[in-house]
Amino acid sequence: MDIDMIRRTMDDMPFYPMPDGYRMRHWQKDDLQLWIDLNSPDFDEGEINDELFHQEYGYDDTLHAQRIYFLMHNDQVIGTISAWFGDDAYGEAYGKHVGRIHWVVIVPEYQGKGLSKPMMSYACHKLIEFGHKSAFLHTETELIPALGLYLKFGFQPDIESDDLQIAWDEALKLVRYTR
Repeated sequence: MDIDMIRRTMDDMPFYPMPDGYRMRHWQKDDLQLWIDLNSPDFDEGEINDELFHQEYGYDDTLHAQRIYFLMHNDQVIGTISAWFGDDAYGEAYGKHVGRIHWVVIVPEYQGKGLSKPMMSYACHKLIEFGHKSAFLHTETELIPALGLYLKFGFQPDIESDDLQIAWDEALKLVRYTR
């Protein structure tokens, strides 16, 4: 079930350094197909495309270069994350200073290697650098490792219905089991 998670303050943000051999790099002008390829395996064929990218991120390559990042292992791109704007309902509810962690992906062969914490740390600290006072992200209750990560970074569920509360309670049992 889809769920939004909120971090109401950016105070006391955890920091995890990038392990040796890994680094973050910012979006470059010709990275659109790379972004599409990284995100496509989790979706139906053709669902991730340039139209969706531009719907989510617009057309400003200057903003893309500031706020979309790639996780690198040596010279290989193995993940992506964005420190974007909360320009939707959360932006309206919490003001223009709300940030958004957006499109978090690590390719399967690099998952479970402790890379999501440094990648998340990088993006959250970028949100702070950009002046965001709070942040949110959108995820699914079925993504148990991701939920555990987001909880470690201080994001809390925004429960809007009884069905969502039930789904969250079930997911939280699994998150606690896997910690």
